Amino acid sequence: MELNEKLIAPCGLYCGWCPYYIVGTENFKCEGCFTRDKCTIRDCAEEKGLRLCTYCHEFPCKKLYEMYGGMSEFFNQIRRDFPEGIGNKHP
Repeated sequence: MELNEKLIAPCGLYCGWCPYYIVGTENFKCEGCFTRDKCTIRDCAEEKGLRLCTYCHEFPCKKLYEMYGGMSEFFNQIRRDFPEGIGNKHP
């Protein structure tokens, strides 16, 4: 699999590996961090003229700690939405 640089979020996550990007659900299909209306971390990086948070002098910041601290709930939501995984499905 070739990585698409446009799908690397400033926070370090790769949207191209997310099931909401790959197949989505009946109610939600994400097109990646840069297509969303609002993202606190992405917006902060853009305001500072940065592509990735790792280039910021405040890295790692409170926003990143809070986001990554909530990953267990994100993973639990993925389990609820994709109980069988996504198998070999891809866009």
